[in-house]
Amino acid sequence: MKKVKVSGPKPWWNFTGADEVFEAQNPDQISRLYFPLCNEAGLLSAITPTLNGDIKTDQNHFLTLPVSEQDLHNTRSARQFWVYVAGRGPWSATAAKPKESCDLEAGALWHKLTRENRALGLRAVITNFVPMGQERVEIMRVELTNTGRKPLAITATAAIPIFGRSADNLRDHRHVTSLLHHIEQVSHGVLVTPTMSFDERGHHPNSTIYGVLGCEGDGQAPAGSFPTVASFIGEGGNFDAPRAVFEDWDQPDLDEVELQGREAVGALRFKSRKLAPGKSVTYLIHMGIAKDRKEVLSWIRAYGTVDKTQEALEHTQAFWKERLDRIQVQTDDADFGRWVRWVTLQPILRKIFGNSFLPDFDYGRGGRGWRDLWQDCLALLLLDTGDVRGLLLNNFAGVRMNGTNATIIGNAPGEFVADRNNISRTWMDHGVWPWLTTELYIHQTGDLKFLLEEAPYFEGGRGTILEHIIVQHLAAISNFGEHGNCRLQDADWNDGLDMARDRGESVAFTAVYAGNLLRIADMLEVLKEKARAAELRQKGEALAKHIREDEWIKNAAGHAWFNGYYDNNGTRVEGDHPKGVRITLTGQVFPILSGVATNEQVAQCYAAAKRYLFDKKLAGFRLNTDFVEVQPQLGRAFSFAYGEKENGAFFSHMNVMFANALYRRGFVEEGYEVFSSLYKMAMDAAMAKIYPGLPEYFNGEGRGMYHYLTGSASWYLLTLITQVLGIRGQWGDLVLEPKLTPEQFGKSGQISAEVGFAGKRLKITYLNRSREPYGQYKIESVLVQGRSFPVPDGILTIPRKTLTDIAGPAIDITVALA
Repeated sequence: MKKVKVSGPKPWWNFTGADEVFEAQNPDQISRLYFPLCNEAGLLSAITPTLNGDIKTDQNHFLTLPVSEQDLHNTRSARQFWVYVAGRGPWSATAAKPKESCDLEAGALWHKLTRENRALGLRAVITNFVPMGQERVEIMRVELTNTGRKPLAITATAAIPIFGRSADNLRDHRHVTSLLHHIEQVSHGVLVTPTMSFDERGHHPNSTIYGVLGCEGDGQAPAGSFPTVASFIGEGGNFDAPRAVFEDWDQPDLDEVELQGREAVGALRFKSRKLAPGKSVTYLIHMGIAKDRKEVLSWIRAYGTVDKTQEALEHTQAFWKERLDRIQVQTDDADFGRWVRWVTLQPILRKIFGNSFLPDFDYGRGGRGWRDLWQDCLALLLLDTGDVRGLLLNNFAGVRMNGTNATIIGNAPGEFVADRNNISRTWMDHGVWPWLTTELYIHQTGDLKFLLEEAPYFEGGRGTILEHIIVQHLAAISNFGEHGNCRLQDADWNDGLDMARDRGESVAFTAVYAGNLLRIADMLEVLKEKARAAELRQKGEALAKHIREDEWIKNAAGHAWFNGYYDNNGTRVEGDHPKGVRITLTGQVFPILSGVATNEQVAQCYAAAKRYLFDKKLAGFRLNTDFVEVQPQLGRAFSFAYGEKENGAFFSHMNVMFANALYRRGFVEEGYEVFSSLYKMAMDAAMAKIYPGLPEYFNGEGRGMYHYLTGSASWYLLTLITQVLGIRGQWGDLVLEPKLTPEQFGKSGQISAEVGFAGKRLKITYLNRSREPYGQYKIESVLVQGRSFPVPDGILTIPRKTLTDIAGPAIDITVALA
């Protein structure tokens, strides 16, 4: 494998085949890198190129030390594997070393690290994954190979520090909670069962077991273990140089005083052996959390040999492959389709991890928020999983009868919590998202009856889905500020605008409510409820007119755009200012996305964004201009360093919604510029310094931040499929309206995609051999399963029944453009 410098212009990782698998050269030279591992049973792991990271199931159950991205270099959180070579001393197969090679190969969701110490003549290949079963366990397979010319006498030791309690105890009662540890040495490793769950609001007996077990590749148990930190690192030692390894100690015989109530470690000592040149030996380590002793001991029975582990790995790879195969894109740029697979994975990861359980855990103590729930459903709809109707129905149980909603989502379907951290707050945009997701569902499925289904309200009462939607919108538009816009309350989509509760207004989301009201009215007319539709339409049109006329501003330089906000002084936020022009991307996106802006206003908004928000160096759009000073009357965001997070970063979520809005309005070249910028920034490996995927944002240096768990992934897939590729439903029928640029057709003049629709697997191919631009090409011919389909004058619509009547699960559709 060719080595490339991390700091050079070439990428330090590359895709290796037709799917999402990639290899990385020297990833240990990149700070703050991590990779997710998980299963649907709820084992949540993060792993770095030095095997640091943490393993947990929720906020209150961490097997290993909880870590943030700033702690990833800490060996106290590492999965360690040591090899003591007789006459040569110890070697860590996991720690970064300047003169040792480090290669990574990874896919969904497995992580294989190769390290080689040529001076010793040892190579370690370490594979980590979480099997797709009911067990909450991570498996680490270590294969050691003698690459030298002489036999080596080796003694291997795996060491996994066991935290074994709540993340709250990292600072709160750290020592006291270790006194609860009941530590047991069993034949295959170490078990820790805290005697109780420590909580000063009310302690509870505990039955959860934290375990580190191991065996050799043939199932043979370890020779013994060092079960406590003190017995492993020794007095004066540390995890960088544990005395048990460096001094080649025999495993200890501890009495109860030395064993119980201590900080624990699953340090497993394997028998010493001779390793001949060219020969290999394999060790298996099982790290996890179990509800009882029977479960934890089952790990060895299920995965206790090389063959069983390999079978579990292949099953896990097949599971994730099936999920990612549901959306496939083939273009001349093969990397794009591979990268999209990682973006497809991200909404699934957020459903499993929530927002809090990877090293970028700034979003609290677990779970997802209301907005996250609905936006993740966008991707689930496109993945055509078949269970979305029930999921949506459960989600509406979070709406209150007064139009507000619960803000935190529990682990079970339909489980909600009133407030985050017991702080009661209202985000004024929350009523927007259920309708946007429901609208997509109805168009994709034609299931209008869903609106008439009954669902409970949060904290009492029942009503139809339609009533839930309408009450949320009426609650928002009945709470106007002095300028005629919905009050900002505790914040909108931008959580950083959280200091304008009294007089703040969100023009941006008033536009969304206006657009939603008009589309709800359209749907009511289809349902033949014309009287109610007329009332909502009148309200929507009045709001839209107000925004188009009253919130449209022009500056001294001749640019024009929408004002997005008013602060807590009742002052308009955007426009010319003595400290520089002030404009937000959010303020432009939502009037365009909602349909409120006229075509002329769309063009001018884009021009203003290009003038004031586009960064030529990084070729992306910032979230806002630099306001220079903190904004205590608007929100905390402007206290952040400019270019970070909600203050002027390249926020993927708002950028992809900007692209979506432009595509919807027919501004295809402009939409493509925004849309493609995200892919280009993410794929600039030397700058972004992340594995493939779409991060929450790119900072001022172009570094990807808050990887994997972001709603921007769902919106990216939504935009790619329904707008760029133009594959979408309309009242249940299939509409094909590609909005592609000549560049996207490449040299071959074609682009294809595979998606699910109407219970079928569609492969749709667009041919544009002359590479005509959007607006000039028209549909020349259509083949559905090899048979000619009538060519429309306008948008191509294929009735749902035409698709469902075709035998078999897969349908080929070819559309020739000219």
